[in-house]
Amino acid sequence: MDEAAFRADAPVIIVGGGPVGLSLALGLARYGVRSTVLERAFEPARESRAAVIWPRTQDILRDWNAFDALRAAGSFVTAFRALNACNEATLLSIDFAALDDVLDDPGALLLPQSDTERILRALVTEQPLCELRLGAEVTGLRQEARFVDVAFTQDGRDMTLRAPYVVGCDGAHGIVRNTLGLSLEGMTYKSRIVLSDAVLDRDFDEDARVRVCIDQPGVCAAIRFAPRTWRVIASVDETVDADIALSEEAQNARIHRVFGEASSQTLWTSLFKIHRRHAQRFVVGRVALAGDAAHLNSPAGGQGMNAGIQDAANLAWKLAWTLRSGDRATTLLESYDVERREMVTDTIERATDRLTRIALGFSPRTKRFAARTMWRAVRGRGMQRKLGRALGMLSGRYTRSPIVDSRHPLAGRRIDDLRLPDGPRIHQQRDGEAAIVVAGDFACSLPHIRVPSPPKRWHVKLPAVLIVRPDGCVASVVEKPTLAKVEAAWAHAFCGTIPLPVYC
Repeated sequence: MDEAAFRADAPVIIVGGGPVGLSLALGLARYGVRSTVLERAFEPARESRAAVIWPRTQDILRDWNAFDALRAAGSFVTAFRALNACNEATLLSIDFAALDDVLDDPGALLLPQSDTERILRALVTEQPLCELRLGAEVTGLRQEARFVDVAFTQDGRDMTLRAPYVVGCDGAHGIVRNTLGLSLEGMTYKSRIVLSDAVLDRDFDEDARVRVCIDQPGVCAAIRFAPRTWRVIASVDETVDADIALSEEAQNARIHRVFGEASSQTLWTSLFKIHRRHAQRFVVGRVALAGDAAHLNSPAGGQGMNAGIQDAANLAWKLAWTLRSGDRATTLLESYDVERREMVTDTIERATDRLTRIALGFSPRTKRFAARTMWRAVRGRGMQRKLGRALGMLSGRYTRSPIVDSRHPLAGRRIDDLRLPDGPRIHQQRDGEAAIVVAGDFACSLPHIRVPSPPKRWHVKLPAVLIVRPDGCVASVVEKPTLAKVEAAWAHAFCGTIPLPVYC
């Protein structure tokens, strides 16, 4: 077959231009890879949907030069306090400052998904390595040995683009996963959830971002993400008719439960089922899945969009270096499938399922007891750190990956963003690239970042060398290091695709 048959319109075609697809395009551009994003909608979503960007996701967006624009548009908070809406008593307080030794500027960014998508669209449009095609509705895929053809309609015309790789970021009902013959396996909870955004006519306690009704069955809570603007979350029994659940009367009753006699204007409202599901595989041949196309979880903990952007962070550098290697490093893409499915099933699904079952299934009396117990338990700095890491999505670990040497407990985890003796932090020094981190006094002849006295929680026997991937994950820990051992660990972590750094 002649070479023209393998003409590629872009190295990567991304189907779906929501926050996950747009983030992936920026991530690929960070590593010098062009991409084309095909998005059906001309305008960003109007609903706020996901309303928080957690610290782990902030790390990623900083590496891709996207976080500053998002932060300027949102509300950055360094602490979360939740009140019992019935008596104004504090239920829980989380101070992200307890993580100041592992995060630069720790906190949560409250920003409606509609604004996140709008800002990411602008950044993608300005990026010369990204092409965003709006009004492009994908109708099918055809995968061959060396490329994938993507059929779509735009401006009333049938069109086709070809690329070595395609990523489906087109949501739970998108065409990419269905074309691959995959489904979202798992379970659906019996209760349904009503989400709405409401603007209140008065201010409430500025320090309390969350209000929860724990004195009644089911879920009824609200989180403030803008001045006087609240996301209201309430469970609805499966026997209640949808029209009744979405009625003005029902919405007013929810507002009354959370805020008392306050008046409000509802901006939007939606009723949906809660799922805990994921695809059997996240990679099939030259096609990968990310975000809701790959997994769905309960909105408890606000981790859905964040998990999708973290998918993109794991995938972007692997696609970039697979392309540069002439497709020799298929293990990199296989590792994306293994790593992200493990993170979804063993960390994200477990956490959101636990929160959902407590909220939906516990009696008011049990919830009051659990709240009192939790509040007493988490006041210390140690528990604040543990809770902040879990909520901030900093606690997950890859243990089954073919490119992670998981024999050491630090391998597979995000490396702490420690402040270095000369001032900057590790991630600032790394700047989104793979790096060698030397712990202790090993005389390393390769470019490296030195941590003379690592924290005890790293459990490293000095001296040691850490191989850190572009996504900030520790691939391996080399104790009793030699240059040969470091070179071998680096080659294993990157399947021989990323050259070992050398001094110029």
